[in-house]
Amino acid sequence: MIEMITLFWLFFMATTFVIQLQVPDPESIASDSALHLAAEDAWVIALSINASGDAESSLHELLVDGQANAACDLLLDGLPKTVQGNCWLASDSGAANRYGSGALPQGRSLSNHHLLHVNGSIWTVSLQVWHVGGGA
Repeated sequence: MIEMITLFWLFFMATTFVIQLQVPDPESIASDSALHLAAEDAWVIALSINASGDAESSLHELLVDGQANAACDLLLDGLPKTVQGNCWLASDSGAANRYGSGALPQGRSLSNHHLLHVNGSIWTVSLQVWHVGGGA
């Protein structure tokens, strides 16, 4: 009887050693915070660039002139090298469309949304950002 219990115990321990469950680590909250801060910094940088005309900022001026691709590229240029993104714009209650030199997300992404009042229109400006090149 003791031999059977010992044999069972050895078999059980051998199988638990051979079979290992690979459980991935949960995503870090710091990763999401870094993405959020990168998007916020890009937003602040775009709003701080002075316009050549009477607009509040260069971003305002580009939206007034209908240069959606240039406005989104201005935002995307403010992202750090380890973060890439897409820029989505919608005017008033219209559908959001992607503009600028974006890319396909690699892994998890985070979206950051802002409203911008430009000459009587309300623009929804969304940045979808993700880590690349070891930034996670």
